[in-house]
Amino acid sequence: MRNRAVQIPMLAILVLSLSGVAGCNPSPPRKGKIVGSSMSPTLRGAHYAIDCSGCGIQFSCDPKQADERATLICPNCGSTAERDRWKMTAADPVSVLPDSKIRRWDIIAFERDRSTGSTTNYELMTKRVVGLPGEFIQFENGNVFANQVLISKPLEIQKQMRILICDSKFQSAPSLNWSLTPENQWEFNNGQFQMRTPPIPGKFAWLDFDYQKNYFQTEASTGSPALEDFYGYNQSLSRKLNRMDEVFVELNTRLNGGTLGWRFGNQTELYEFQINEALSEIQILVGEPNETPKALLHKANISAALNDVQQKPIQIEFSSFDRVLRIAVNGSELWTYPLDPAGVPVTQTILSFGGNSDVVKLDRIRIWRDLYYFDADAAKPPQKRAIAGFFVIGDNVPLSHDSRHWEQPGVAVESVKGKVIFQ
Repeated sequence: MRNRAVQIPMLAILVLSLSGVAGCNPSPPRKGKIVGSSMSPTLRGAHYAIDCSGCGIQFSCDPKQADERATLICPNCGSTAERDRWKMTAADPVSVLPDSKIRRWDIIAFERDRSTGSTTNYELMTKRVVGLPGEFIQFENGNVFANQVLISKPLEIQKQMRILICDSKFQSAPSLNWSLTPENQWEFNNGQFQMRTPPIPGKFAWLDFDYQKNYFQTEASTGSPALEDFYGYNQSLSRKLNRMDEVFVELNTRLNGGTLGWRFGNQTELYEFQINEALSEIQILVGEPNETPKALLHKANISAALNDVQQKPIQIEFSSFDRVLRIAVNGSELWTYPLDPAGVPVTQTILSFGGNSDVVKLDRIRIWRDLYYFDADAAKPPQKRAIAGFFVIGDNVPLSHDSRHWEQPGVAVESVKGKVIFQ
């Protein structure tokens, strides 16, 4: 898929205020604001906020790209938004915390010379730390390897970096993202997914997520639906999209004594997860694609995670980021399972939700994707040695100008002015 090319600013600059508190130890945070798009959508410069008339969600877009078009497409439902629904919005306010220990995945503010974008002492570049000093950094199938070891983000970091692709709360029925057919027994009613009739005893009724490519296309889609690393913020960016299978799912569900199930898989494996409220038990099965998984991979009592519910929906979080499966229930991480880090690229993503009884209700389903890291077309040859300093990349990976491009990729420790903190 290719769209019309536009010129895009590739830097994220942090403009600091001159105000500060003298004589404090340690140094106090300094306030600033973001200029540019390379850290979007995590940190945005001045941008358009769009209220979608189709589903009611608000999304944001880069102004220079949006101005190339008369309409924008909602990445959640695919509706078009005319210019009268665009609102220019101020840049995200942030603070820089000096004297802080820098860790992987932190966002930092740092100085670079004029040839790489810095203009004054109060304008700093802002990027995310991917590699630490002395590490050899590589990218493969969208993931980051440090010294040939796959780096896996913990759940709290994943939540900072994920890109929303679907939110059922803001989608009208029937949404094209969901295969709501008479055969699968599920319907969308009053904002909930629920079954019209009970499934066959001992069986699950499944609801499939069917990813819709809600963006401008100039070519017909080919092959079965799969997640792609499209950014709704980049409405006019012309590039080849990468297929991916790394998702983060949040379910708000009411089991009412029933059993919730969901499936995740690709062309080689299919995982089935079952949470039985009556037994306070989680069970995880694995099998071949296109077959019902039967091999027991994990089984555990989760009564402690369920006891805090008391009539409220149960929150279930599932992640496959960085080729590690993770499950959390009501904020308690219950299980992690590393997949083969050298696995073949995905050709099809299977994501389904189900229940063994019509008492199971799904209040809300949200699905995000991971950031997909790659070497840009204009980048220098791949790194062959460990770097001195921090290896940094902007979250808006397709257009960020960063360590992948610089002749000297490392950001020296002494150039770092602090960690960027934000709400």
